[in-house]
Amino acid sequence: MVFPVLLMGTAAAQTAQLDPIEVTATRSTLPETDVAAAVSVLNADDVGRGRPLISLAELLDQVPGLFVQNAGNFAQDLRLSLRGFGARSSFGVRGVAIVVDGIPQTLPDGQSQLDAIDPADVERIEVLRGPSSALYGNAAGGVIRITTRAPDTASAARFDQVVGRYGLVDTRASLAGGDERLGVRLSAGRFESDGFREHAAVRQYRAGMQLRWQPDGDTRVTASAGYFDAPEEQDPGGIRAETAAMNPRAARDANIAFDAGETLSQWRFGAGLTHRFGAGRDQQLQLTGFAFLRDFANRLPFRSGGQVAFERTFTGLDAQYELEAPLAGLDQRLTLGVDLRRQDDDRERFDNLGGTRGDRVLDQQERVDSIGVYLQQRLRLADDWTLRTGVRFDEVRLDVNDRFRANGDQSGQRTWREWSPGVGLVWRADDALSIYANLGSAFQTPTTTELANPADPGSGGGFNPALAPQTARSVEVGLRGRAGGRLRYEAALYRARIDDAIISFEVPEFSGSGRDFFRNAGGATRAGIELAATARLAENWRLRAGYTGTDFEFDRFVTPAGDFSGNRIPGVPRHRGHASLDWDGIGGWYAGGDLRAASGVPANNANTASSTDYATVDLHAGRRWRVSAADVELSLGLANVLNERYTDNVRVNAFGGRFYEPAAGRTWSVRLRIARP
Repeated sequence: MVFPVLLMGTAAAQTAQLDPIEVTATRSTLPETDVAAAVSVLNADDVGRGRPLISLAELLDQVPGLFVQNAGNFAQDLRLSLRGFGARSSFGVRGVAIVVDGIPQTLPDGQSQLDAIDPADVERIEVLRGPSSALYGNAAGGVIRITTRAPDTASAARFDQVVGRYGLVDTRASLAGGDERLGVRLSAGRFESDGFREHAAVRQYRAGMQLRWQPDGDTRVTASAGYFDAPEEQDPGGIRAETAAMNPRAARDANIAFDAGETLSQWRFGAGLTHRFGAGRDQQLQLTGFAFLRDFANRLPFRSGGQVAFERTFTGLDAQYELEAPLAGLDQRLTLGVDLRRQDDDRERFDNLGGTRGDRVLDQQERVDSIGVYLQQRLRLADDWTLRTGVRFDEVRLDVNDRFRANGDQSGQRTWREWSPGVGLVWRADDALSIYANLGSAFQTPTTTELANPADPGSGGGFNPALAPQTARSVEVGLRGRAGGRLRYEAALYRARIDDAIISFEVPEFSGSGRDFFRNAGGATRAGIELAATARLAENWRLRAGYTGTDFEFDRFVTPAGDFSGNRIPGVPRHRGHASLDWDGIGGWYAGGDLRAASGVPANNANTASSTDYATVDLHAGRRWRVSAADVELSLGLANVLNERYTDNVRVNAFGGRFYEPAAGRTWSVRLRIARP
């Protein structure tokens, strides 16, 4: 490893230190050294400094094991694949649990959306890598826990303005104030862009409020509300390789003809209570309640049932009790919790008549109820050994009430029950090195969208009775450590067995439409290695680097379209690497650069098509200075400086070779920030 050599030789390097890290994604606050799993923690102020922060991809790209696509198509949202979980998604996030400020963003059926999260409001991100259903239940092939900026203990105001190529205009403002007991933060933003490709324009509006009240040292109350509105999010669609090579800005003809895209609005509300009690304050109770109201409509690039509209209510209540009490003279922490969720969708489908709404072909109510109960124990076996055990039981129930009887009554109900165990062991070899091993499990039920019935493709009414949940069992070993307080490093090796993997396909009646249906593959094996390091090269220099290697294959997968056993699982590159170098110089100047590289991504089950290898370089530079009572910051960003031609998103198993969504070439952005503490 080259980092120790780079750190030698300067007095400044000997004084630069990396701060210790605590982790909360484990549902219990722990020092990083005691976590029996691979975990990455990003401080957004450090990682995002000088970057335009238009998309969460700018932060998440630095996490090993996490592959981020689709930053340029806002109608489809970011696509995240964490150790292969989520690779099947045709839009949004699947198989990865998302939590923001303690409030789940993952629906009971396993879907998650990131569109309402403003990257500029993010303060911290934790990524727990590997199957985590023992902690979070359904669709927890990994966990991403996001913390946004909390109310300050003093008055503060901030204004951000970003302008850039392809009509980018991003405006944000926030106001915060309070004291140690009570604080409030208000924020608002407007984002618009014409997009790199044709038919890719987007307009979004955000507003949010956060309240923090701490009546005493043992009690903390939080409340939040937010509104997100996207009146325009166009979808340029996937195109063939030859089109992408000749005209990467082109949109698919059908997407233009049917005006493919979406509109949506969403309200969210949340409140939380944390209270410590007991003789030695050795007990803690957490209560969290939330509600989301989402109104959504989209236009897909086909006629029959090509417009979808739904009104969604997503509510939940979480309760967690934590006790620290010795067991046979050993330090012990017990955590007991229950998660209650309800998702209620009023869904309709209409014919898409060239972008206008035609006849109704589906009208049904979809309700998903889930309950999860979990128990965790952390036992310190000795000063340098910690054992973590846990188990969770989940019940997920789906009810469909068909209110469109022209093609018969397709009402029905399905219930899934799953036990998810997990165990992990950590050995702290010394103060600077810890080694861990774990056995993890995960399950993913089909989402309401994925349950669309291929036997009735025109409407998709009812649900597919043949589609079963996907399950996973994994084993992992890893280490993490520090060297001299200036280098932090980690490594992980894992192997996972996937049964009944959920894979997308297209039915003959809808070939070429872009509409996906789903089936179970027999089984798959995923193995991988993840490496990462952060180094303080000197007081003003920081280097981050990481590498991900994967070997994901179908063990057995036979379909009417062919036998794909032994093929690579599509949607994930075999190799991916990143490196970031940041300099924070004198006089308020700073600069940095990012290198990202990935091998080709298989685009279909047959492995007959793939995106190309790529490497991109981004640069940024800026300066901060004081003007009167305000801090002013001006920066310039250059993305894809080498003008690399590569694929921003691979549409897995798309019909007719329309696998590719090209990424933008060389772009620029200018950012102005004014803050008054």
